[in-house]
Amino acid sequence: MIHGIRKMHGFKIHATDAELGHVEDWYFDDEDWVVRYLVAKTGFWFLGKEVLISPHSVTAVDWDKREVNVNLTKQQVEQSPDIDTHQPISRRKENEFHLYYNVPAYWGGLGLWGHEMVPNGRPLDSDADTSEACAEEDEHLRSVREVIGYRLHAVDGDLAQVSDFLFDEQTWALRYVLAHLTGRGGGRAIVIPPKLVDHVVWTRAHVAVNASQEQILSAPALEKDRTTLDRDFETRIFSHYTTHPYWVSEEAQRE
Repeated sequence: MIHGIRKMHGFKIHATDAELGHVEDWYFDDEDWVVRYLVAKTGFWFLGKEVLISPHSVTAVDWDKREVNVNLTKQQVEQSPDIDTHQPISRRKENEFHLYYNVPAYWGGLGLWGHEMVPNGRPLDSDADTSEACAEEDEHLRSVREVIGYRLHAVDGDLAQVSDFLFDEQTWALRYVLAHLTGRGGGRAIVIPPKLVDHVVWTRAHVAVNASQEQILSAPALEKDRTTLDRDFETRIFSHYTTHPYWVSEEAQRE
């Protein structure tokens, strides 16, 4: 199921033995376009601290009750390695985090999650290759809340503003950038598959897309406030941009 990720903001996080806090933000990987961490705000107001939780630890998201359940104890989370969520996260810090929680690293494999396509919570293989773990900074991890509000830049100019990301609840992959058209777009909501994103210009706060304004303006638009998609609508989107949908395997694409 695909959901708008902003809807999860403020959801209560439940450990196996207590309530931890709430969802404050998410870190996504702008190479593979996958949510790598939830940022949890523990405690109350300024007295709490922000900690990272891997999707490996999430057992369920209850959209009706506005809750996220994790297979961690409150003490585990409270004693987790300190990470400054306002600074770039180094691979060394990530490795420390993964070792502490005993979950597999997502790098070093062909899948979205290491050697798997979904976060599966298996124990970290002590013989796994962690040669990349000492890189000084991983510039590919970005805050979702930071990018919301960025301008969407077509090859021939700006025409929309990023308002959300639509993610796959099973894999935690960001399937679409949700943006609202400005100017002649009349405020309509459109979705852009990440494979059309050329790059994100962090210093200028815009997302550069390999599509023209006319292509984007003529794309199927979402109904007002809609953040869930059916396969028919998704098929129309990929057909419009003449690109393969994410659910078609690489082998099938080469045929």
